[in-house]
Amino acid sequence: MPKKKLRKKSIKKRIKLPKKKEIFREEIIKEDVIKKIAIKMFGRFADKYAAYFLPIKESLTSADMRILFRTYVSLMLFSSFLTFSVIFAITLLFSMILRIDLIFAILGLLIIPSFFASITFFLIYSYPVSVKETRKRDIEANLPFALTHMAAIAESGAPPLTIFKILSQFEEYGEVTKEAGKIRRDVEVFGLDALSALKDRVQKTPSSSFRDILQGILTTIQSGGDVKSYLMEEAKKSMFDYTVKKEKYNQLLSVYADLYTALLLAAPMIFIVVLSMLAVFRGNMFNLSLNEILNIGILSLAFMNMIFLTFLHITQPKM
Repeated sequence: MPKKKLRKKSIKKRIKLPKKKEIFREEIIKEDVIKKIAIKMFGRFADKYAAYFLPIKESLTSADMRILFRTYVSLMLFSSFLTFSVIFAITLLFSMILRIDLIFAILGLLIIPSFFASITFFLIYSYPVSVKETRKRDIEANLPFALTHMAAIAESGAPPLTIFKILSQFEEYGEVTKEAGKIRRDVEVFGLDALSALKDRVQKTPSSSFRDILQGILTTIQSGGDVKSYLMEEAKKSMFDYTVKKEKYNQLLSVYADLYTALLLAAPMIFIVVLSMLAVFRGNMFNLSLNEILNIGILSLAFMNMIFLTFLHITQPKM
């Protein structure tokens, strides 16, 4: 091959764009720098008052967040301090520009930064709990179907570890699949035996229902019982409970539908009839013109619809 072609190839190799792995490493380095600063500033405080943050410690494990308790508390305090400092500087700048009275400026410098710092602290404090609850709902929603699959695998004579290995390959079961994958990882990667892996997952899973199932499998194995019979019985119970919950929610939806019809369909029609009568007799209501009343009514109707949809979304169980 000629020398020119070789040179061109070598130049192309040198001008390669950074790979995704390199970009990911840079992000990790940045995160590590922030963590180091946070630990240096608030690490001792986190150690001293660790007892006040125990709910975070419990939630971090169940939420499957790969961060140490001390690091998370330090980051939470550092973020709150940073928010306070930034908002304090902004408030001070605006006070100077707008020439606000000294008393109001001092009150603003105390209240506004403290308010935003408190919100930051609360959001970071509650985040692991929120993740834990999300994982819990996902596990309990997918558990009836996962249990049916586990019972079918057990019926073929497969041992418990094989059941979890097979279950970890099906992404359809969401967080249940991840929990099964962790049991498999503990055995294959960390070298634990099946019973120890199950015990570890019993302590760390966020779902009480899944914890009871794992504890039941452990007890059945240790007592020499039949895992297949146990799983089949639990799968039937779980599917029955799922069916009952679904029926109850459907009945509740029919009640919500009646309320919606009465409040957000019938009431606006009556409102329109009243407006029509006022228009004929050229009357008014609460010293407001018909256009103003109509605009208020439309805005109120839109707002009530938004509240109703939000309520439905919040109360809807994951199925």
